[in-house]
Amino acid sequence: MIEAIVVAAAQYIVLETLDGRKIHVNPKHIVSTTTTKGKLVTDAVQCIIYTSDGRFFAVVETCDSIKSRLEEFGVR
Repeated sequence: MIEAIVVAAAQYIVLETLDGRKIHVNPKHIVSTTTTKGKLVTDAVQCIIYTSDGRFFAVVETCDSIKSRLEEFGVR
């Protein structure tokens, strides 16, 4: 039972939002990323990810680090 949970959890990338919440995103559902480069109200947001269901998330990780993690999952 525990092994199944570990396998399922390994299929998600954990990202941090501006307010410190952790979100779990399936890497296969990320369709694009945009570097903010200080264009938003705060410099804390480094990247915006867009998902296949039309939602987007502002996160504190850089787009380069997210793309590296996507490559680890064989996405892109």
